[in-house]
Amino acid sequence: MDWTVVQNSLPMFEKGFWLTLRLSFFGIIGAGVLGLICSFIQYFKVPVLRKLVTAYVELSRNTPLLIQLGLAE
Repeated sequence: MDWTVVQNSLPMFEKGFWLTLRLSFFGIIGAGVLGLICSFIQYFKVPVLRKLVTAYVELSRNTPLLIQLGLAE
């Protein structure tokens, strides 16, 4: 087996690893902030926004994850 191909690809894998970590970090932070905002809207019963948040939450809960991932592309 020729390991030079693997050795030559390691820098690309390292870049992909760090990109994945950055995207995951910002995605988790963004989801937390969005969830906090939605929960405040629900808690303080903001009339129009509450209906929108309820629709968003119900759509997210009732749609399979693979469908949601497919729509994101």
